[in-house]
Amino acid sequence: GKVANDVEHEQVVHDETTSAASGTFSSYLQMRGSIPTYWTQESSVTMPKPPIVLNRVDPTYQATRAHFADLLRRYGSPLLVLDLVKQSEKREREVIVGDEYRNAVEYLNSSIDDDHKIRYCALDYSHVSKHRNLNVSAALNEVATWAVNLTGFFCSAPRWRIKGDGHVEPFDDGGGGDGRGGRPPPSVRYVLGVPTLPMEQAGVLRTNCIDCLDRTNVAQFSAGVAALAQQLVVMGIRSSSRLD
Repeated sequence: GKVANDVEHEQVVHDETTSAASGTFSSYLQMRGSIPTYWTQESSVTMPKPPIVLNRVDPTYQATRAHFADLLRRYGSPLLVLDLVKQSEKREREVIVGDEYRNAVEYLNSSIDDDHKIRYCALDYSHVSKHRNLNVSAALNEVATWAVNLTGFFCSAPRWRIKGDGHVEPFDDGGGGDGRGGRPPPSVRYVLGVPTLPMEQAGVLRTNCIDCLDRTNVAQFSAGVAALAQQLVVMGIRSSSRLD
């Protein structure tokens, strides 16, 4: 269940003006990692893009299952997958492992209840970026907004809440806020003796390409910007969730 290039990225925003002692914190988590199936590519000086080979038969996708089970324990659901590998090639290379990945997710979802199904999104970054009528930045921004809206993010003392239609309303979880976004509710509440924060992230966005470098970097940047725009609104620093 372990993969190469497994990296967790945490984006932290700290507003010191709200309290001289500690201020307000907000964080957004996302991760990257190689495709969690059995595949190899031999490095070669003379061959910059060596062929990709599925080097082990795993008909029930046990390695993929173990990987996503670990993510579910660490982050909860929903688990969102953004797969940036090529979806079509004249000489199939990335397509081979990409198809295997998609088949693995479909197989796992067949035995997972609807609340915890893996949400798979394929975006052929190379194709979109080269197409004159397509905008890769707009496509990534759309996916990023979708992901942030589903997982949310952590905020220690939220002042505002962004509704599904994009409108902003005062945050009130019944914990004593003033209903106008002027005073945040208490940072910690206890539910059956368990400390619970007013706004927490549930689930994570997992991004991959083949080497988890250039394409993944751009996609994770887009997700970070989408999250930052909402973080600043929830913390009461900005009134609009659009960053120019």
